[in-house]
Amino acid sequence: MPSWKSAKSKKQIARNTKLGLIILAFCLGLLIFGRGVKFTRELFTPWQQSQTHRNYIWNNDFNLNILIKAKNISLLSYNPQDQKIIIIDVPGKTYLEVAHGFGKWQLGSVFDLGGVSLLKDTLTDFFGLPIDGFLDFSGKFTQSQAIDIVSEIRKNPFSGVNLLSYLKTDLTPLELIRLKMGLSKVRFDKIKQTNLESLGALGQERLADGTDILTADTVKLDFALSEVADPLVRFEHKTIAIFNSTDHPGLAQKAARLISNIGGDVIITSNGQNKFKTSRIFGEKSKTLNHLKQIFNVRDTIDSKDGDLVSSRAQINLFVGEDYIDR
Repeated sequence: MPSWKSAKSKKQIARNTKLGLIILAFCLGLLIFGRGVKFTRELFTPWQQSQTHRNYIWNNDFNLNILIKAKNISLLSYNPQDQKIIIIDVPGKTYLEVAHGFGKWQLGSVFDLGGVSLLKDTLTDFFGLPIDGFLDFSGKFTQSQAIDIVSEIRKNPFSGVNLLSYLKTDLTPLELIRLKMGLSKVRFDKIKQTNLESLGALGQERLADGTDILTADTVKLDFALSEVADPLVRFEHKTIAIFNSTDHPGLAQKAARLISNIGGDVIITSNGQNKFKTSRIFGEKSKTLNHLKQIFNVRDTIDSKDGDLVSSRAQINLFVGEDYIDR
């Protein structure tokens, strides 16, 4: 029969073992929790870090407009509501105003001037559409090959995994998964590929040094882009007023063009009585309101008793602030 010292020793060992298992389980729990947090964070982090700035994650409600960059540039607009894809090729010799005061350059030179961020901002202004992201295949494929890859991803949900090693994009893994699954649902007869020249939106000109260029007619361009308007924004059909709340002219008109091109009903463009450093918005709760908050990076709301709103009968009122100049 074991002595009382032996029994006590066994109890102590059992307690120590139990305590050790508890500590081990706790450590494993912390490790798993940390991995889970890291994994969750990475789902919402751009696949490859870039200098581009976007304050929202695409949630599959609205159209996704992304640039496909290879030898040339294409705009891919994916419409999740109607499950269709429109691809618009933009010639490299398109002569356009480069964002942030760089002046006018051919599109093929914009990336070298300021990278993806400048390219996205420039084409946002050019198209009058929010550019949500980019897929950069330029290190490996030509433009036609890049488009073929997107088509293959649409047809085969399990394709494209090997692309991740060299694909450059500012879309998050979660957005890439949503895009991949969405593309796979699009029927072949709902895919349209065209270019701005065939749409009649570009005209040929020649610079003083003899360089042949293509210039855009904004009216024809906006008409050609009517197919990429967002069906959800059109369906809600909220009336929108835009006020320039800065001392810089033309911002309300610039914002109005973008909102009109996504399907918004802009009924007022005017100068605001108050000046704001950051853009603000007020209006009826709707998905259109939420989408405009995302596009214009609006975090501040405004009191409905403001003088500008008293004279506005619009359902949504956007006050463009100083921050919009930089964007």
